[in-house]
Amino acid sequence: MNHVQIDNMRRSLPSTWNELTSRQLLFISRLYQENLLLVDFRVKALWEFLSIKRKVFRKIDPEDAHFLCETLDFLTKEVTLTKDVIPMIRINLRKYYGPADAMINCTFGEFTLASSVLDEYHASGAEAHLDRLVAILYRPKKAFWFIRKHFTDHQDPRVRFMNRSLKKRVGRMAKVDYYLKYSIFLFFTGVLNSLTALYPYVYRQKDETDSPDNGWASLIISLADGKTDDKSLETVMNSNLYNVFIGLNKKAKEYQNYLDKIENHGRH
Repeated sequence: MNHVQIDNMRRSLPSTWNELTSRQLLFISRLYQENLLLVDFRVKALWEFLSIKRKVFRKIDPEDAHFLCETLDFLTKEVTLTKDVIPMIRINLRKYYGPADAMINCTFGEFTLASSVLDEYHASGAEAHLDRLVAILYRPKKAFWFIRKHFTDHQDPRVRFMNRSLKKRVGRMAKVDYYLKYSIFLFFTGVLNSLTALYPYVYRQKDETDSPDNGWASLIISLADGKTDDKSLETVMNSNLYNVFIGLNKKAKEYQNYLDKIENHGRH
């Protein structure tokens, strides 16, 4: 956080994506849709974050205002948001709960499905893909969770992801404010970017073997020791996202080392 004093008022400005509040994230989601010039984007964001009246805002020295605007540069660079500041969505009387920070309680299956929907959204920009993305990540709470959470190591309060209940939930998500859904899209993008940095060998191998038809398929099969029966693949898909990535990264690194060894041997 960057701390600012204007007259007798003290304010804190976020300096990273993970320091944004839910209100600030929603505001930034709205600004992104306005196609503003960079200077206008920064000024509007600064004014919102400072939460001061216009006449007080105008008192800020132009050089100070320029410096403060530059501290918000992170908003126009790669999204690194991994903190879920929107833990719950309410639609009428129904509540839908999102994943934990960095999606540490998600399964590999829901992650890969969300990733494919994200690709579709990037390709078309259609809001229907945002509805589907949010419906994958946000689900009702398990029955009697307030009791059950004390008797299990699995601390995900959401009901298990099932494809058959997804369509109905997608329809309900169409009622959710667009900017709220876009904020969740930014969160998922931030998590995806963090995984790319944490597990580079996985994404290097995925980029080399990927095609529009197989997606994550080849990597999933490799982790299932080459087995393609339903039980083996389902085990991988229902496993914790990070446990799977650790395994995939290890296998991908071994494969890369093998290729490097062959290449070096060929040179000699």
